[in-house]
Amino acid sequence: FRSALMPLAAGVALHAAAALPVGVGLKWPNDLLTRAGLPRRKVAGVLLEAELRGEEARRAVLGIGVNVTAAPEGAAHLAEFRPTLTRAAFLAALLGELEHWLAQPAPAVLDAWRQASLTLGQAVQVQTPRGLVSGTASDLDAQGNLLVTGEDGQIHTVSAGDVQLVGEL
Repeated sequence: FRSALMPLAAGVALHAAAALPVGVGLKWPNDLLTRAGLPRRKVAGVLLEAELRGEEARRAVLGIGVNVTAAPEGAAHLAEFRPTLTRAAFLAALLGELEHWLAQPAPAVLDAWRQASLTLGQAVQVQTPRGLVSGTASDLDAQGNLLVTGEDGQIHTVSAGDVQLVGEL
C-alpha cells in the first residue's frame, strides 16, 4: 500500500466507522469534520509519520485521534450524535474499517475519499511550504495530492499543506 494514501485510507475508515446519522465529512488530507452547520467542528484527525528510503517506506506510524465521548471547546464528539456509543465499540468498528481500507487498491480509496469529501468543489486557501495556494479544490490525483484550480485556470498540485475552507475562514 502506498504510504502517501495511508492518511486518506484512514480518513475513509474513520468516516465509515463513525456512521453518524447526520453525517461527517473529510477535509483534505486528514480531518473528520461535522458536515452540518457552520462552523464545521473537528471530530477526528489522522497523522502519518513514515521513515523513507528512496521512495520506499521502511516503516510508518499512523496516528488517529478521535473525540468519542468528549471534545475540546469548539470541537465535536461522536457521542453527541450516537449517545450509546462506547469507546470499545468505536475502536472495534474502526479497526475493522482500517483493515478493509488499507487493503484496498488506490483507485477505490480515492473514490471513497471523494464521496466523503467536504473539500472538493469548495473554495480553499492552502498554506504550503512554497507559499499560499488559493482556488477551488477540484480533485485528487492518483497519489492523493489535492488539485487546486486557481482563478487563472492553472491547476496546482498540493502534496502537503494546511487547508482552510474559504467560507469558514
